[in-house]
Amino acid sequence: MADGNTLAPITAGALEAFRAASAVIIRETVRRSMEFSAEVEHHGAQAEQLITIGLQFTTRMLEAVMVSGQVSLLEDQMEWALERLPHDGVQAAHMANRLEIYAKVVGETLSQDQAAEIVPYFKWMIARIKTSV
Repeated sequence: MADGNTLAPITAGALEAFRAASAVIIRETVRRSMEFSAEVEHHGAQAEQLITIGLQFTTRMLEAVMVSGQVSLLEDQMEWALERLPHDGVQAAHMANRLEIYAKVVGETLSQDQAAEIVPYFKWMIARIKTSV
């Protein structure tokens, strides 16, 4: 359970399912994200590629954090993203929207039990972003 400093580490089965489905999850999250033209048009022809790279990075970071449940690791990455990404035209609201899409796709792709372990990490990140604006 999340308490502000930790999130429950996920089970090996949920982590393996997340890893196995990550390419499909990322692809679908990118597809849906591209529908928000106001959030991606500033990236031009590279929008799909840039969003994919960002989500791949997010996925790798999440995999590492989900093993330990240490929010401090996630907090460091969120601080970096909130500081750096606006310089690339990615606003906090864009980040939150993409994470909401990502969480929804996780819920649609993984089993209900697996998603219930993983989605709290997305909820934590979304809440963190929303408190920063």
